[in-house]
Amino acid sequence: MYKTMIKLLKPFLFAGFILICSLSDWNCSGKQQNNPEVRAVWLHHGLFDRSEAIAREQVRSLFDSYKEIGINNLFCYNTLMDEHNLGWDYLQLLIEEGHKRDMKIHPIFYPGHEVNLEKEMTEHRGWLIQNMDSSICPNFNIALPEVRRYWVDRVSTALEYEIDGIHLDYIRFPVNQHFSYDSLTCSMFKKEFGYSPMDVSHDSGSMIWCEWIKWNGKQVTSLVSEIKDLIVKSGKKVLLGADVFPSLEISKVEIGQDWSEWARMGLIDFVCPMLYCNDPDLFKEYVTDAITVSGNNCAVWPGIGIATSHNKITKEILIQEINISREKGTGGVVFFSGNSFNQDFRDTLKTTVFKQ
Repeated sequence: MYKTMIKLLKPFLFAGFILICSLSDWNCSGKQQNNPEVRAVWLHHGLFDRSEAIAREQVRSLFDSYKEIGINNLFCYNTLMDEHNLGWDYLQLLIEEGHKRDMKIHPIFYPGHEVNLEKEMTEHRGWLIQNMDSSICPNFNIALPEVRRYWVDRVSTALEYEIDGIHLDYIRFPVNQHFSYDSLTCSMFKKEFGYSPMDVSHDSGSMIWCEWIKWNGKQVTSLVSEIKDLIVKSGKKVLLGADVFPSLEISKVEIGQDWSEWARMGLIDFVCPMLYCNDPDLFKEYVTDAITVSGNNCAVWPGIGIATSHNKITKEILIQEINISREKGTGGVVFFSGNSFNQDFRDTLKTTVFKQ
């Protein structure tokens, strides 16, 4: 009887064994532990010559150097033809040379960045942020549906290429609650809440003002959602990532950037909190917070600033911050940026934390 029971249970025991083996490759966040560590760089096109032939050689040389230290993802600014005006296909060059070296290419889009004010005053005046005093700012108003459609269309152009990801930077309003007070935006808000933001106290003591802050954040989330929908409908295996400010709670109030909601809704595959500081303890605190915020919904790849408007790092601190990211189980790091992540820093990593 004992042998008969074993025989009957054998298929189920085997299936259980396979399931355990399969699950052992996954950590609590639902991501495979044996995936290669993400080592990424934010890359500006200004690193390369305007001549296609010269630029190709420069790209090859830089990418070979990156390959030596395991760089495997590149977040690339100004890749579309009308963004760089080089007269040749810069994005295609990045894809060709990157893929030869197993590097994934992610074009960057930055909806909240400053635009050419003179040009846009002529072409899209109604899209620009308007201050309370009616003066105009050099930033598009993400609360407007036509502005969101514009950015979705731009992402659509990039999806025509064999890219690996879409990356969102400046996915926010300008700092210090720099929302738009044009008549159309105010009327859209008033339709929902019965008041224009111009008619109430501009402080957190006003419930309507609090709703105005949250409402603008929802418009940014709508743009992220619309881009995600576009990617899904394309049928392509393209990751969606976003650069975000270090503190979630401050980001939601100051710039309308609720990246916890993006993670909760499954809109983004990974988030890159821009942790540009020379204090390893502070870096660790914010990495821990980011992991908590993202939960099991998306990966966290901390952004390490080499030389930024907020910090200028040393090699010793760079190594510490990479090790902290590893200790916290983030699965990767991103370096800002290609301009400052020079050969000296790369050589240091090659002989230490990125040693083969």
